[in-house]
Amino acid sequence: VLQLGSDILPQYKQETPKTPPHIILHYCLFKTTWDWVILILTFYTAIMVPYNVSFKTKQNNVTWLVVDSIVDVIFLVDIVLNFHTTFVGPAGEVISDPKLIRMNYLKTWFVIDLLSCLPYDVINAFENVDEGISSLFSSLKVVRLLRLGRVARKLDHYIEYGAAVLVLLVCVFGLAAHWLACI
Repeated sequence: VLQLGSDILPQYKQETPKTPPHIILHYCLFKTTWDWVILILTFYTAIMVPYNVSFKTKQNNVTWLVVDSIVDVIFLVDIVLNFHTTFVGPAGEVISDPKLIRMNYLKTWFVIDLLSCLPYDVINAFENVDEGISSLFSSLKVVRLLRLGRVARKLDHYIEYGAAVLVLLVCVFGLAAHWLACI
């Protein structure tokens, strides 16, 4: 077990700030676990979206439609959680004011997160959808890959853990190989 002393930990992790009851600390165990779940689902999306776009597979299979809908719902819950999660300000302090949290999220990742959780597969599942609109929705699913930018931003939290970096690098190389195979 890696134990970090007070000389390594940032100041905001050494003392727990007073936050309103509905605000989640960005470094608590729940949020860290949630970020790993979102990371795994982002990799799932990064694998399935290029495959479906490249081979133009229409998701008529109900099982895959349900799985993709569950992923969309989880991404939607992530948006709600991000509106209630602290962040580190420019001076290194933990920002826990709900208004500042909302404004920061709206200025940064909200639009990308919102576009990534729209249910494109459900809209494509209807039989009477025009082929041009269907291909437009398939193309819009590529916007989900912008969530990988958030993953790259969160990698700096795990840099001190060698095993986590190794696993993530293997996943990134596998993802790049998959994308090249789809191309």
